[in-house]
Amino acid sequence: MVTRKPISWFLTDQGRSVSFALVTGTGLALTAAKFLPHTFFLDKYKEFVHNYTDGKPDPLPRELTERYKQCLDILKLPDVHRKLVSPFSVFGFDLFHAGSTSSKYGVAVGIPVNFTYKSVADLENADIKVNQKKIDWTSEAGQKLAESLILPERVQQFAICRETLMTQNNKVQYEATYPFLCMFFVYNLTTYLNRRMNLYAGPASMRGTLYSIVGLFGVGTYFLLKDTTEVYYETEVDKSLCALGREYVEAGVIFYDKILKRNQALRELMGAEGEKKYSKLGNENFFLRQPRIALVHRKLYFENELKKLETQDDEAGKDLLE
Repeated sequence: MVTRKPISWFLTDQGRSVSFALVTGTGLALTAAKFLPHTFFLDKYKEFVHNYTDGKPDPLPRELTERYKQCLDILKLPDVHRKLVSPFSVFGFDLFHAGSTSSKYGVAVGIPVNFTYKSVADLENADIKVNQKKIDWTSEAGQKLAESLILPERVQQFAICRETLMTQNNKVQYEATYPFLCMFFVYNLTTYLNRRMNLYAGPASMRGTLYSIVGLFGVGTYFLLKDTTEVYYETEVDKSLCALGREYVEAGVIFYDKILKRNQALRELMGAEGEKKYSKLGNENFFLRQPRIALVHRKLYFENELKKLETQDDEAGKDLLE
């Protein structure tokens, strides 16, 4: 009696049909995992990242609600988009965005609590901790962190505008399709190579090697597409912010400078964990990927734009004197 190895069953017509169904199902599941939190489950997503006190979600302070409305005026958003964007109090000290104005489910823009801080006293009253340890605000790292968390009003407007602009595109839709496309790319390529090179007649180890190589290539392609999309839209947003005027270019320099200083302070306060997470300059440390534009580069972009404006002003002044 001849027994058939379980792995050989996948080479049968029925096995290939099941493989196709598994690939399709996995691709759709990954797509849903990327798409649903930004559409159908947007409110649940907000609940997950919302800032809470005593188990209850913190309402967004009136001051920040008014500032958010000012930002919508600055961006000159049409009424149809204004109705889609809703601000809320987000956990942590980073702004947050989810959803897209191209979707009927709307947009969530998270504003951190430090936007209400006016002085170090506000920080002390907030009982901020790093790695469950209280911060010595008189230390060098504590002073740097305090300075970075207190933002001028114009810089806050810049930050809220930046986060809102990141939702004025189809990024969610694009990123949701990438897992499905990459899964089918890998499946179709391996199927083609198996037939072209007659690998079905060879040992299973040979096909396993092929699947591993092509699978890694597919994963790399997914991250390349995702990271490229993110970097592209971040670049476009920075350009749009510069177009708002010189004061927003100056605000951009200050904003990214404060973010870098905050990360530098956290790097010191968090010890070994901070060294893994942040570089000495305050950039986020990544291994192989570049999922976002480096903060140093974003700051440099606004500094260069500011220099261009200063050069134009100098040239205009010379023309007037002549």
